[in-house]
Amino acid sequence: MPSFKNRIFNQRSRLCCSTTREASVYTRSHKLLVQAKCRSLRSKEAASMKEINRFQMRFSSSSTARNQSTSAGISSESSSAFGNSASTRMSRSIQSSFESSVQRFLLKPRRMPIPRWITPRQKTLTFSECFGHMSFVLVAASYATDDFLYLRMIAVAGSSAMLVFAYFHPHGRILWLPFQWNALFIVINTYRIGKSLYYKNIGMKLGKEMKEIKRLYFDTMDIVDFVKLIEISQEETFKKGDLVLCQGQKNPYVRLVIEGEMDALRDGIKTYSLEQGNFVTEAGLHAGLLLDGTIETSCTIVAKSDEKTRCLRWNRTELVNLLKKENGLRRTFKAVLTWDIVRKLKGQRLSITDHTVQDPELWTIKRNEQTEDRYAAILQNLLTSKRSPENIQKRTKELDHYRTIHHIDDKQHAYALNKIGWSLEEYKAGKKNIIQECHEDDVSIIPTTATKSNL
Repeated sequence: MPSFKNRIFNQRSRLCCSTTREASVYTRSHKLLVQAKCRSLRSKEAASMKEINRFQMRFSSSSTARNQSTSAGISSESSSAFGNSASTRMSRSIQSSFESSVQRFLLKPRRMPIPRWITPRQKTLTFSECFGHMSFVLVAASYATDDFLYLRMIAVAGSSAMLVFAYFHPHGRILWLPFQWNALFIVINTYRIGKSLYYKNIGMKLGKEMKEIKRLYFDTMDIVDFVKLIEISQEETFKKGDLVLCQGQKNPYVRLVIEGEMDALRDGIKTYSLEQGNFVTEAGLHAGLLLDGTIETSCTIVAKSDEKTRCLRWNRTELVNLLKKENGLRRTFKAVLTWDIVRKLKGQRLSITDHTVQDPELWTIKRNEQTEDRYAAILQNLLTSKRSPENIQKRTKELDHYRTIHHIDDKQHAYALNKIGWSLEEYKAGKKNIIQECHEDDVSIIPTTATKSNL
């Protein structure tokens, strides 16, 4: 008879076997159930696909006639719309593919061939970084360039390189702030370059006579500035004996003799001659006195040549405005006027040594009177125009420069001020005292802040 332990072991064994059989039966039944469900789903899907196909067949057969009737009306529109959309998509895809290819090309790291004795580490560089370095190098080169046109061209090249670096940045983001600023710099510099090339083109088309005058008398001036100067001028023609200017006349023009000769007469006495390349009534422009308006003429100018005498004439106000706006033109124009003064003084000296002056003492007196009257006319324009006392005091430095060039001493300065009705104290203060009559017998001097505009 089996022991108690054996009976317990046999019962446990039978229980495990039954559990295993039940589990295997459950697994087989569950597998069969899943397979049945899959077959039913496949059959339903096949039936639904057949139903869908039958529906599409019926729909296509029923709508064929309607499509044929309406296709003629909308075929052109649909084809054009499809063509436009297709072309747009194609252009966008081409653009995006081109941009991506350029970006891959510019941002691909490339190994730099650096010798190992310099550094054992490998250095990489992208073409985008090369554009960034090139931008700063070009900007530095533009600072070292004296020529105006080359400077702006190099600056445009540097800004263009910076556009590439900012758009295809190595970090993968577009730097819009430097991109927009450099685009603005490119537009400004391109405009100035185009303007300079436009004036250079006009300068190349100038006649032989103007080119010769430029070579002889305006050699220090750039062709662009010379064209700007010629553009605001007008040509005048005089016959022998014609009166160009009369002594004491208010003259609003500056002239340049380009053909023939003229005589300058002070009270009928010839003081000097004006030849080709000489300026007439420049009145302090060579000393930096940019006086607009009219200036009283200190002598009479008469055409002398047997043939015609031709001049270029500038309105003084327009010329002064141009010189104020163009700094380079103002500097070179002052140099041209300085050489003109030297030629005039040399001509006066030759007239004495050649004994063309009959009475040297009278000639010297008239020439000194002409110098004093010219200085008084400059003072009158400076002090009686609409300028503030501060502006007058600033102009006194330029006036002192003129006095140094023409040897105007304090006595002649006081004489010129007295001639136009100003005292030395009023000149230093930059304002004039006005005399008012309070009563018929009571006259008093009342100091005011009135300037030339109140006179």
